[in-house]
Amino acid sequence: MQGKIKRVAWFLLRLGVAAGLIAYVVSQINLRDAVRPAQGERPLPVVRETAEGVVVRTQPTSESPQGGERLIPLDAFGPDGAVRLQGILSMIRGLAQNWGWSLAAVLAMLAQAPVGAIRWQLLLSVQGIRITFLESLRLTYVGWFFSNWMPGATGGDLIKAYYIAKQTHQKAEAVTVVFLDRLIGLIAMCMLGAAAVAVSLHDERVRIAQVVVGAFLIVVVAGITVFYSRRLRRLLWVDRLLEKLPLRATVARVDKALFIYRFHKTKILVAMGLSWIAQIFSVMAVWWGAVAVGSRASWDHYFLNMPVIWIGWSLIPVPGGFGVAETLTQALFGPQVLGGGDPMSVADAATMALAIILAYRLTSMFSSLPGGVLYLMQRTSVSPTHMRDEMEAQEADA
Repeated sequence: MQGKIKRVAWFLLRLGVAAGLIAYVVSQINLRDAVRPAQGERPLPVVRETAEGVVVRTQPTSESPQGGERLIPLDAFGPDGAVRLQGILSMIRGLAQNWGWSLAAVLAMLAQAPVGAIRWQLLLSVQGIRITFLESLRLTYVGWFFSNWMPGATGGDLIKAYYIAKQTHQKAEAVTVVFLDRLIGLIAMCMLGAAAVAVSLHDERVRIAQVVVGAFLIVVVAGITVFYSRRLRRLLWVDRLLEKLPLRATVARVDKALFIYRFHKTKILVAMGLSWIAQIFSVMAVWWGAVAVGSRASWDHYFLNMPVIWIGWSLIPVPGGFGVAETLTQALFGPQVLGGGDPMSVADAATMALAIILAYRLTSMFSSLPGGVLYLMQRTSVSPTHMRDEMEAQEADA
């Protein structure tokens, strides 16, 4: 009972953080289409469009408490005149209007699943766990579906871990591979970001992303070096520290499951190569979806900024990364980046940044729908919530 209360409290805390971040993100954007009559003037919401121009709602006055209407003629729009500001809904509608870019984003997103299935199958084989490519693809899609459509209940990684653990007696090893698969993907993404740094090394607009990607890779390389070096493990008392952790038997099996990859360098390199292919498809999906909503940012900014967003998405424990991804996207895709050299206001950039991440979420949700069908075709009587409880109970028993 106490464990259940702690779990609920932890979930509510995460939900509160996500809600706070989302509220901040929304406060920075244009919800509705508006027109700024002249530089320095306050934007006025659009009421309707006519052949002569755009009708806007004026600010309330003592004579007109509800505000009035004003026509901004077409010839008033220009670089030094009135400016049309798109709201978030208009930008999202761009996904339908620019359907070619949207379709390309969906196809790029769909291409990730078979590549990820091959990578997972390869990593499992190191542990002596054999599954077919079709089974790996099915579980990849099912996990992806749950990550997108039920992010606050049971994560897709846990669903994959449950199903693969049911198929083998090597449960700790099977579960370890699921999360190792995610880690390798994240490392591969950051390595792509490092390659993008070489292209944009002197670009001040992406300096924060460059620092984060570089720091993350340094930490990862240092951690991997210590973990897989017997000499460093002895010098730093790594094994002694692991023995003092709770659930020592489980920790020891996880440690052994990870350490065995030291003797399968070729398979790790192949898995990393597959991760690069999958992550390239993922960034291309973001890029093409962003073009559909009107972004003019150059390609290298997506390859550099998206790893930072995905790091925050993965490491900050809020349901589905909601609020975290949106906040980071607004911070990294600012006016100078999204404008492509043309002037853009902070509010316009914040609105477009939110449209970009929403377009990515919608593309990912649509692309993962086959996972829902596959789950319904072969589902068990066990609910996703019970899967999580059973996995936690197995860990406690160990």
